[in-house]
Amino acid sequence: MRAPLATKSKTGFIAGLVLFLVGGSAAAYLATRSPAAPSGAAATRVQVFFATTTVDTGTSGSIAVAQGLLQTRSAELATVPPNVVTDPTQIAGGVAATAIPAGTVVTTDMFPAPQTRIGTVVIPPGKRALALMLQPMPGIAGFAGAGDLVDVYGVVQGADPAASRVQLVLQSVEVLKVNGAGLPAIQGAVDGPSLVYLLAVTPGDAEKLIFLSEFNKLYLDLVAKGEAPVVTPGAGPAEALRGV
Repeated sequence: MRAPLATKSKTGFIAGLVLFLVGGSAAAYLATRSPAAPSGAAATRVQVFFATTTVDTGTSGSIAVAQGLLQTRSAELATVPPNVVTDPTQIAGGVAATAIPAGTVVTTDMFPAPQTRIGTVVIPPGKRALALMLQPMPGIAGFAGAGDLVDVYGVVQGADPAASRVQLVLQSVEVLKVNGAGLPAIQGAVDGPSLVYLLAVTPGDAEKLIFLSEFNKLYLDLVAKGEAPVVTPGAGPAEALRGV
């Protein structure tokens, strides 16, 4: 009569041991998994740099960070570009290629390495930086600065006055720099100094401007941002006096 009882006891003991081991293993598994959840959640967000105010063209990345023009905020990793700036060293040696509006999330391509000796001029891809010296009135009398857009007019002065002509030759040309160090103190002064304009142009456009500068004359005008290109017929003596 004791043998069946002993067998039942032994069976119960084994079943209990199995439950204990299974429960312990499950608890150990959950214990190893639970700390991973918070780190997984944290990995979905990242601290990114954004512009707190407009960052002007030519501003160095290190100065922008030091002056608080760029600060950090948390963002969803899935919503930011792969080249987003997360560390100031990523842009320390670069300068702003174009003006960066306030609130913009900053990416590394916004601060390319400077390409000139003064370190504040970035030449757009496919363009050349051409320097032209113009007298005050043809050069917009000091009203243009870096980042502005200008139209360029060629004044062809022939031996025969009837062959003289003014023609719009280039439109919405980006001004990279004026005079190398900012604008004159008083714009529009009739006796102001001649200014050196550094313009972003293609090699073909540079040929036109050099020819006109050397053998004829150039005039600039300011273009409103977003203005569409226009087509003009040009003006010679007949067109200039038409309607008078």
